[in-house]
Amino acid sequence: MTDQPALTDESRRRYLKAIGTAGLTAGLAGCTGGGGSETENTDGGGGDDSSGGDTSGGDDSGEDYEAIGNFPPEGNSVSIGFNGPTSGALGPDGQDQEKGFDLAVKHLNEGGGLVDYWDQLSGDGIMGYQVEPTKADTAGSADTAQDNIERMIQRDNIQFWTGGMSSTVTMAMQNVAQREKVPFMGGNSTSAGISGENCSRYYFHPTFHAEIIGMAMGEAAPSVLGEDRSLFHIYMDYSYGQSNRDAARKYLTEQGPWEDAGGAAIAEGETDHSSQIQALEDSGADTLYFSSFGNFAASGLAQLRDAGLTDDIDVIIPHVSAFTLDPLGADAEGVLGMEPWNPNADNEPSQVFVESYREEYDETPNQSSLHTYESMMVYAAAVEEAGTFHPPTVVRTLEEFEWSLAWGDSAYRTCDHQVERPWYMVRGVGDDRAEELGIRTEIVETTDPLVYECSEFPASNCAMGDNEYGDE
Repeated sequence: MTDQPALTDESRRRYLKAIGTAGLTAGLAGCTGGGGSETENTDGGGGDDSSGGDTSGGDDSGEDYEAIGNFPPEGNSVSIGFNGPTSGALGPDGQDQEKGFDLAVKHLNEGGGLVDYWDQLSGDGIMGYQVEPTKADTAGSADTAQDNIERMIQRDNIQFWTGGMSSTVTMAMQNVAQREKVPFMGGNSTSAGISGENCSRYYFHPTFHAEIIGMAMGEAAPSVLGEDRSLFHIYMDYSYGQSNRDAARKYLTEQGPWEDAGGAAIAEGETDHSSQIQALEDSGADTLYFSSFGNFAASGLAQLRDAGLTDDIDVIIPHVSAFTLDPLGADAEGVLGMEPWNPNADNEPSQVFVESYREEYDETPNQSSLHTYESMMVYAAAVEEAGTFHPPTVVRTLEEFEWSLAWGDSAYRTCDHQVERPWYMVRGVGDDRAEELGIRTEIVETTDPLVYECSEFPASNCAMGDNEYGDE
C-alpha cells in the first residue's frame, strides 16, 4: 500500500497515448451554459430517433468502414444511453449515476469540468457530433435492463451506454453489448464473473470486482485491525455475495492471518437478518465481512446496530458507499470497506470534477456519480483517438487506451477488459467529520493498481477470443 499510486510496467503499454503530445492542460474552467437537449423515456425506452438528414458530423469514416451495430451515425448528433437503477433498493446510487451522466453530456457538448482539463476533448460534442442522451430505469431488474437497452439500440441508435449497479444486471447487459456490437461500460458491479466467465469484447469494466477487493483487504485490513482476528461472513447468496465471500476467505484467512469463523447466507429477497445475526453471535467472531450493498446493506447494518453488535464487532463491507452508511448517521463510524473512488482523492482531476459537480448540483458527488461521468469521458476520448465511431475500431482503441483523470492512472487490460487503477480503503465517520468532508467516508489507505496475471482467476475464466469484434 502506498499513498502515491505507481504504474506497473505490464499495464502501462502506451501511457497517456490518448492525450497525445499536448498532455493535460493546467488551466481549469468551470461549467458553462445550460444542459443540452435530452430525451427521457420513463417506461424503459429511449427517446426520439436522432437519425435523418445528412451525415455532416465530424466522422467521415462511414465511407471507410462497413456498417455494424448502429454505425455509422446519421445526422448531426449521436445518441448515448444511460440504463441504471433510479428506483428501487439501489435507487439512490442509480440517481447519482444519472447525475454524473447528465453532467458528462453537458460538458461534452458545452465544455466544462474534465472536458476542459483533457485536451483530447473539445467541448463541442464527440468528433463534432452533439451528444443526444437517452435514459431508462432498470429498477435493479436484469430483465428490465435488457428490455431497456434493446429498445435504446433498436429505436434510438445508441453508439454507447453506461450505468448499472447489480452484477446480475450488468452481466445481462454484457451479453446484449456483444450481440449487438455496441460498446458498454458499467457502473459499480463487483461480481468477479463480470471480468471472468462472463467477459465480453464489447464490455469494459471500470471498477473493481470481488477478487480485487479481496486482494486489497488482504493487504490493508490486518494492518488496520490487527492480525489476531476471527472472521464471520454474512453474504447475499448469489454471484455478488458469493464471490466477495470467497475472495475474503482466500486473502484474509487461507492466505492471511485471520481465522475463519464460518458464515450465513442471505436468500435473495430476504430482509430479516435475525437468523444470520444469531449465527454471528454464536460464532464468537470479532469481525464481520458483510457482503451486501446499497439499501440492503444499510438495512442489515441497522439490524446489527439494533442487536447491539456494532459496539463489539468490527464490520467490513467489501464495496461500501456513502449511501449505504448515510442512514446510520453517527453509527456508521468505524465501518470499513473499499471504494473505487472518493471525492477527497488526492489528485487534481478529482477536485476539478468535485468542483464542477458541486456547481451543478450543490452537493458533493460520490463514486456512482463519477463512474458514469468518467466512463463517458473515456469513451469520447477513445472515439476521438480512433477518428471514428466504428465499434470494432473503438473497442480496439480502448484495449490499448490509457489515461489519467479522477480515477488516477488507468488502463484496460486486453485479456479481460478489467480496468487497472488505484482503489481506496475507507472508514465510515461520525457526524462532525462527515460535515467536514462532505461525505460519510474517509480514506484510510490508497492502493497501487492491483494486478493479477491473465492466467489467474478470474481472468483465466475469460475466453475473450471467443468474443468477436465483428469485422474479422
